[in-house]
Amino acid sequence: MEHSGAKGLMEYGLEKYTTVNNMNIRYAARGDGPPLILVHGFCEFLETWDFNFRPLSRYYRVYTLDLPGHGLSDKPYRDYDLAFYTDFMADFMHTLDIGRAAVVGHSFGGAISLDLAHRYPMLVSHLVLESSFGLSQDITLLHKLCNMPVITGSGASAEERQVALEDRVNLEFYAPDFAAREIVSRSYQFMRMPEARRVMLNIMHNWVDPKGLRPEVIMTDRLPAISTPTLFIHCSRDRIHPLRLSQRARDRMPNARLKILSECGHCPHIEKAAEFNEVVIDFLQTE
Repeated sequence: MEHSGAKGLMEYGLEKYTTVNNMNIRYAARGDGPPLILVHGFCEFLETWDFNFRPLSRYYRVYTLDLPGHGLSDKPYRDYDLAFYTDFMADFMHTLDIGRAAVVGHSFGGAISLDLAHRYPMLVSHLVLESSFGLSQDITLLHKLCNMPVITGSGASAEERQVALEDRVNLEFYAPDFAAREIVSRSYQFMRMPEARRVMLNIMHNWVDPKGLRPEVIMTDRLPAISTPTLFIHCSRDRIHPLRLSQRARDRMPNARLKILSECGHCPHIEKAAEFNEVVIDFLQTE
């Protein structure tokens, strides 16, 4: 990996809470430039952007958050479908008086960001889709995470839970190091909360049917209608979503490009943080 370890990980000291549609939402903001929003993946939280938050904030006003049902944000009883998350992001921007922003979405957050650009194009100036979900029927990550012992509530031993966590690390990262394991461990702590398990299973129910992803989650037919300048970032070693999905999606969009990174897996913003940050900044400044 390009970073030097986990020093400072999860120590922003900038976390705040705001109320969006009666939900208490945890977020952090830093920088004075044009607004840039980072949207995390499934079972993740704002600290997963730790290696990007500060570097990007040298050029942008960067916002990162715990999506509803994730991290330390509220986890109300409701249906956590794609429309809910997309509408939430629009309301989050309105609450913080963010009129228009560049949006970076990772995996599950990529599907939300893509739908935001489709349904609320006036809110999204640029779109960066990292290993994006919603480009096929594949449910590899959702299925594996929702079948982990910590989610199912099974009486698995500590050793069995540790094996499951190591499997997740090896699924998401090409060459996992201490930082990768620290992030997955923190995710595990959040997932242990009973209300978090309820939300994760609710997402599985609302995003997946017996054939795979529900039709409303698969964005491929909507891609030609999205004219927002878009950058797909994908790693050649991604074990969850194959590179060809971003390649095909790029070809269906009128104003999209693709950056392929090597020697990393499903989380290039962590494994290749410096290169990822440079690619995002270059795209936002030149497009």
